[in-house]
This record gives sequence, structure tokens and C-alpha cells, in this order.
Amino acid sequence: MPARDASALPQPLTTMPDDGSQTPVYQRRRPDDGASSTPSGRLWVPDEHRRPDPETMSSEEYFEARVNAMLGELLDSEGLEKIPPLEPLVGDLLALNTLARFVGPSGTFKSFILLDMCGHVGTGRRWHGQYVRQGTVVYLVAEGEQGVRKRVRAWEQHHGVHMANVLFLPRPVQAMSPEWDVLIEVMARVRPALIGIDTQARVTQGVEENSAKEMGQVVDRMDKLRTATGACVAVVHHTGHVGEHGRGSSAVKAALQSEVKISRKGDRLSNTVLTIKSGKQKDEDQDDDLLFQLTKVSLDGEYKPDGRPVTSLVLTAAGTLPDTGPAEGTVEWIAARLDAAGVPNDYGRRRLADECQRLGFRAGNEKLNEVARMRRDRTPNRSYSAVTIPVPNPRTETGVTPDETGPGPVGGPHRTTPHGPVVPSPLLGRGPAGPSCTQCGTPLDAEWAAQGNDRHVMC
Repeated sequence: MPARDASALPQPLTTMPDDGSQTPVYQRRRPDDGASSTPSGRLWVPDEHRRPDPETMSSEEYFEARVNAMLGELLDSEGLEKIPPLEPLVGDLLALNTLARFVGPSGTFKSFILLDMCGHVGTGRRWHGQYVRQGTVVYLVAEGEQGVRKRVRAWEQHHGVHMANVLFLPRPVQAMSPEWDVLIEVMARVRPALIGIDTQARVTQGVEENSAKEMGQVVDRMDKLRTATGACVAVVHHTGHVGEHGRGSSAVKAALQSEVKISRKGDRLSNTVLTIKSGKQKDEDQDDDLLFQLTKVSLDGEYKPDGRPVTSLVLTAAGTLPDTGPAEGTVEWIAARLDAAGVPNDYGRRRLADECQRLGFRAGNEKLNEVARMRRDRTPNRSYSAVTIPVPNPRTETGVTPDETGPGPVGGPHRTTPHGPVVPSPLLGRGPAGPSCTQCGTPLDAEWAAQGNDRHVMC
């Protein structure tokens, strides 16, 4: 390529009127006049960029036209005002014209949370106290499409409104297929504010999710969808087997504006608590966690073949629920039931299991061990009374203090008082012994007793 005339290149300005510094700033010439009339210190930004045409230009002209076009895109500090700020869509969690992702282990109700947001955006209702910008929503139900109808009906029945302005595509569209371009055109015509994709795995079949290169291409396809619509493109994804990070390459997270992490506590509906926290926000503070529970809704007029009502779940803010005490089945709930029944605090796992069965419920060994530890920990005085057990001296047949050791028959003038628990004397300098077996009275192994057991295996 021949050398270009240096006079055709943008010349640096050496006078900055704002602060008098000599920092050079490039200023491009207008294509239709001579020297630019743009004030010093500011760059001229063309309103429209003419796309260079390689068919009608020589290679040198085409390259130079692209250089000038990029020069025209440079902005100074005041020019940054032309960049529109992020527009919130749902509180500080989601914004228009961004990529977002909902991540969490399987069974954390990610789809219910995304659907709940879609319903609030479509109807313009505040999302559990959070700001919402109303707009059209498109939900790609790439998996579980047969269950989405009753989820929507339960949401409508619970909130008392029709889920308006929400459109559903009940099948996957592969991001790396030509059909994705069709989807982009469809979305460009619909102009939604929110596009939900449930799930990432179902629209990226055949893609190696651990490959930064391949997932980078998927991100590019998602970004084209965002650019064409100006919508928030929110994808549902699972975490890996270990940790709370989204499964696969980290190239996806790097491209996200927002990442919403979802976790779950509880093993049944009555004690389930969902925690939503912002795992990533490029331009916002990561606010406090949001806590939610699930409410079962029986659909009006719908019944199963055996006569039972058809049900589904809806998301409800945990703060709006009445305080009904510990959730059924939790360690705290079991302990409260045992306390109310007057079960002694020093009972071990096996005896607690018998008491639970007597009270009409069952609990697993792990929970009972935890209950036993918790109830013993809160006992005001867990140590046994320091009752002296004299060890007779074989020479005098009189009692000696526990500081002495030696063989001899148990007896003498000092006997164990019947009013307190028996603590075996420390033998051979081993220190204080632990709890005794409730059946045979001999000491228990310390580790065995710490697990909540109060008798030997053979006892």
C-alpha cells in the first residue's frame, strides 16, 4: 500500500482552552469543507455515518474511509452526554438493552421467578415493591412448555389480573442456527422490553459450554438479539455441581450486565425460602438479598381425574407472610415440639426418636443429632456435679481423694450421694470423664456422646 499524505491525517490541536494544557487531541476534518470549525477541545461527531463501499472504492480509499469513520466516532467528555444512560426495567436488577442471566441449582424455581417478573413487566405492576417499566414481554419456553399454562393461570388468579402483554414461544430456537436470525427479525418487529430465554442449555444444543470460543459466539448471537430490539435479554441457567457459579465458560458472565443468583433453603413447600441476590451489576450497587416464599394456588374449576384440584405455585415476598414460628420439619420445629412435651434436654438421638414417634411424627437421624446438640447446648449447666467418689486405700481401707490412684475395693466411709449424677474418677491422669451410658452407667466415648448418643451400641 502506498504511503498516505500526512496532510490528509487529522492534525493534533495543541491549545486546550479549558485548562491550557498541551495534550494533543485529534480532530477530524469535515468531508465537505476545509478546516473544521469545531471549537478547540471538542470533536466533531457526524450525525450519520456513511458506510464505505468496497465495490466502488479502491482498497486505499476504502481503508481511509473507514479510518475517517472511526475518527468520527471518537467522543470527548462532553460528547459522552450523547450516550443514553441505562434505563431500569425491574428495580436495580434488570435494565433495558442489556444481557442478564438467572443462575441457581436445579430446583430453585428460577423459571417461576422469571415468569413472575415477566407478568409484572407486562402488566406494569411493581415487582414486590421494586420499580417496573411496563412493556411487551416475549418468553421463550424452551423446556417445560406443558406446565407453563397452569403457572400463568395461577399467577393471574393470585394477582387478580390478566397477564397482559406477555407473549410465549413454546419451543426452543437454537442460537447458532439460521433460525436465530428469524427470531431476531421477529423480535425487532415486536419490540419487547424483556425477552426471557428458559433455558440457556436448551437453546445452545451442540455447543461446548466449557469452551470460551464457542460460548463467546453464543454471547455474540444473544447480543445481536439485544441490539436489534433494545430489550433486556434474560437467560435462565444452572449452576455447576460445586459452587454457585453458572455452569460452563466464564466468557458468558463477563458479557453480562446483570447476574441474578437464586438459592433455596428448606425441604418442603412450607419451609422453603428462596434468596435472590445480585451476583453481578456493572453499574449499580449490589443491594441486600431479597427473600421469597412459594404459595400453592388451586386453579378454579380445574380438577385431576381423581377429583383433586389442579395446583401450581406463585412467588410471594417472605416479608409479607405472617410469622407462624419455625417451619414444620425443621430442627427448630422439632425442638419446639419436644420442649412443649417436656422431653428432657439431655436425651440423645435414639430416645428423641422414640419421643418423636410418641408425639406422632418422625425425623431423620441427622436432624435428631442436631436437635440433641442444640438442646444440650442451651442447658444452663451442662457439667455434672462434682461429687467425690472415694477410692479406698488398700493399706488402710479408708477413702482417699480422687487425686490419688490405686487399686482396691469400692467401699469405705464415703459413698456416692444419691442426689446427683455419678462422675467416674479420673484414672491414670486421663482427666474428667464424659457422660455415662444411661443403661449400664459406664463412661461413653467422648466422640460418640458428642453425636447425641446417650448409651452404648450394645446397650
